[in-house]
Amino acid sequence: MLRKCSTLWASFFLALAAWGASPCPPALVAEAHKVGKLRRLPATWQPRCELLPEAALPDRLKAKLTSELPLPPQLFLEVLQRLGFVPPRRDLFPKLLDFYASQVLGYYEPSRDTMVVVDKPLPDESDAAGVWLHELAHAAQEKRFRLPTKLLAIKDNSDRQRTFSAIAEGEAMLVMLTLASPSPPPTESLEKAAEAIAESSKSLARAADIGDFFVEDLAFPYAQGLRTVLAAFEKGGWPAVDRLVANPPQCTAALLFASPCHHLTNDALPPVPQGFQELFTDTLGAWAMRFWLAPLAGEEAAGRLARAWDGDRLRLVRSESDPDTWALCWKLRVQRPEDAAFAEKLVAAHAPGLLRHFRRNGAPQVAVARDGRTVTLWVDWTPSRP
Repeated sequence: MLRKCSTLWASFFLALAAWGASPCPPALVAEAHKVGKLRRLPATWQPRCELLPEAALPDRLKAKLTSELPLPPQLFLEVLQRLGFVPPRRDLFPKLLDFYASQVLGYYEPSRDTMVVVDKPLPDESDAAGVWLHELAHAAQEKRFRLPTKLLAIKDNSDRQRTFSAIAEGEAMLVMLTLASPSPPPTESLEKAAEAIAESSKSLARAADIGDFFVEDLAFPYAQGLRTVLAAFEKGGWPAVDRLVANPPQCTAALLFASPCHHLTNDALPPVPQGFQELFTDTLGAWAMRFWLAPLAGEEAAGRLARAWDGDRLRLVRSESDPDTWALCWKLRVQRPEDAAFAEKLVAAHAPGLLRHFRRNGAPQVAVARDGRTVTLWVDWTPSRP
């Protein structure tokens, strides 16, 4: 699951150049003209600008996370920890904030159509043009297709959000790499450039000790997103890219395996048990499910199950009388009955290990059941299971 945190991180990561006291420098205007021309916007187009004092950045990041995550940031990270996406650690949120505050020089804010730029020197001025182009591409996506707004509006399906993010970052990468080159670059060089940027992001994140989930989720939209956008570009040029940005795929299975997107809805889940309240519902999707299972099940088995994905949905609840007592129901639908037998066996074998930190004390009660193509995982779900 759980694209929300990393979607916001990714939107901050590729930075804008700071420019001193003038909020809209000639350099930005020049790059905006290039992006506008390539992406068929009026010659007068350019987003607004805001200069943010460096000391104000941490509070701004906290405020954005608080408003855009489905739960308060610390609680959201606790969800990731209890579900086994990240190891338990008290310092995770401060580490994440420190890492992104150290890397961010600015970001595009779609709700205000504004480039927010941190007032601090750019370490390497030669990188400024490419960075301008990338962030202006996001602004152009908002102007033509409202894609950044659509992405941030997805509150209850992080798989769909992750997919939209990949298309947004892939298109912005293509714009940046195209305009930064003196002549149209070959596809192979574009793919290599995207991989290099993704690996650079991973290296920085690993050095910051923020955990594999955030490392991999940070790189995914750039590398996979550009591969998807490039495939459209090779078939039909910029008109094909326009169609992709206007109507992005709805799941990571479509990006990874060209699979159809058949999401489960909340109707597939049991109601909230009496005496509990819902934390949230969400969808893991093929990418997150593969990441989740791979450390214990192995890459091959996790990849096989990801390829079989045909929709999933989870409901996470907690006790009204004891907020430390949580329960989980996760339903996974796969493409064929034989996939369901494999899924049941894999989930039953590895869910106890993945969820070993689900309870504050002791091991959780885990049960797995299969019905047709659907496998259900119950974790500390105290009422009688349907």
